[in-house]
Amino acid sequence: MSHGGLPLDGIVAGHRARARRLIRLSPRQREVAELVAGGLSDPEIAVRLFISPRTARAHVADVLRHLEATSRVEIACAVVLAQVSGFFG
Repeated sequence: MSHGGLPLDGIVAGHRARARRLIRLSPRQREVAELVAGGLSDPEIAVRLFISPRTARAHVADVLRHLEATSRVEIACAVVLAQVSGFFG
């Protein structure tokens, strides 16, 4: 089975790899990843964590880079997969 021309196994493998990378994030980065997975925007993350929106944006960018993710959706998928796999939270 494929999705968008990519084998489904390859997509799942990418999410699994990102899920395993979550454990290497700092506690703050993991917290930000969970908030992203919860659907919060950068300004909402800033309010929740008592930080500036600019700092929230920087944390999200760091999480994207560390997970080798290209979108917030990929962060969310990694968090959910890590949670159900017992890697995280």
